[in-house]
Amino acid sequence: MRGSTRGAAGLCHARRPFAGVLAATSLLMCLAARPAIGQGTAWIAEPGTGTISVSYVNQNAFEFYRGTTTTKGPLEATGANLAQNTVWVGFNYALHDAVAVDVQTAWARSFVEGAVGPAGGRESYSGLFDTNVAVTWRVVDELISDAPSVAFRVGAIIAGGYDTGYINSLGDGGNGFETSLVVAKFWDALGLSAEVGYRNRGSTEVNRDAVGAAAGEEVDVPADMFFNMWLFVPLGSRVTLGADYRVVNALSGIDIGGEGFSPSRFPGLEEDAHIVGGRLLFDLTGSVGANAFFGQVVGGRNTAKSRIFGFGLSFGFGGSFSEGL
Repeated sequence: MRGSTRGAAGLCHARRPFAGVLAATSLLMCLAARPAIGQGTAWIAEPGTGTISVSYVNQNAFEFYRGTTTTKGPLEATGANLAQNTVWVGFNYALHDAVAVDVQTAWARSFVEGAVGPAGGRESYSGLFDTNVAVTWRVVDELISDAPSVAFRVGAIIAGGYDTGYINSLGDGGNGFETSLVVAKFWDALGLSAEVGYRNRGSTEVNRDAVGAAAGEEVDVPADMFFNMWLFVPLGSRVTLGADYRVVNALSGIDIGGEGFSPSRFPGLEEDAHIVGGRLLFDLTGSVGANAFFGQVVGGRNTAKSRIFGFGLSFGFGGSFSEGL
């Protein structure tokens, strides 16, 4: 966040927001439910410092939204559970007092009993999930302004090598980009961050073995808008309580069971989601943090009604923070 050139007060404040960055970076790896959601922060670390984060995320759903109607499933005849386990790895590094880069990637494994039924495919798939590489530029710094911190983030999306067109495909595929505006503020008793953004991905080639008219063809992945809001409340010097609300709203697409739908066209769905979550974040050593989190899809369109939980670790490196290792 803030370089030591700002004197003792600046350095002291740099250490406090670093805990915020560690917490925020932990948060960024959390609740990584499909579809992937922008994960920007306006809290940039001291130049030459950064974090490495690892998180495990489990998603389970016994219901889904057919259009906007809650339906048993994802396979209505059996009420089978749709599950996915994901291990996220993230890297965030401050190039400058106002510029940071971040990389996020993951390995995932899905499972749904009876997937060889109406939707075709295997019960389980595993592989590399989508990778996101982004640059964040903070244009307003709360340390030197009465206003909240403000940042712009631009990222590239690199699709993983998984098959699409199955009910339990790891994702929708499609290379693309996303951009967002982030506004954030730390007070003595709480921190708040809000992000609004736009994502555009291209098309994905559906596996030829998928069931439906789009098998072996390219399906356009709808663009979407997203909104993330995070609240942090310290419970002491080393424990922070967090809550978040996230929204993804596809700008086009088809409905499950609607006109033009077939199982192979899952990447072309108009998939919306509203996710409410909470977490505990622990400052273990000043440069090592841990977190545990949960979430629930509370509303949506053409998406699984997932329960989400997991845990993660974040490791700070570089600068004065490496002294805590």
